[in-house]
Amino acid sequence: MPRQFQEKLLNFMESGHIKVDQMRKVFAACNEISRLSRPLQSRFRRIHLPSYTEEQFLEVSVKVLPKLKIAHVIGKAVWSQKGDIRDVISIGKLVRKIDGPEEVEQIINTMSKYGEKNEH
Repeated sequence: MPRQFQEKLLNFMESGHIKVDQMRKVFAACNEISRLSRPLQSRFRRIHLPSYTEEQFLEVSVKVLPKLKIAHVIGKAVWSQKGDIRDVISIGKLVRKIDGPEEVEQIINTMSKYGEKNEH
């Protein structure tokens, strides 16, 4: 979130201009808290969620790809590569309904070989 928006959010929270539920709580999530300003960080309680178990990861994979019968295969392949659920979604966008495990493996191999993670 750009600093400009962080400052606006902080101002809204301090002024009470944000309408929230009856419990007066605002929930937020982020992947890298260090990128938020310290004043904004101080307004939230930090809760660290554990990583998915393999079983949970496969369940989520099937839920995010409800139209693909091969969703479980994609989830299993991504899990074995230490990928995350975003990888499952990316692969799901590339897989055709007629594709099988071989095509999933080809996509994963291509992503591993030429993907963004190898550029750094």
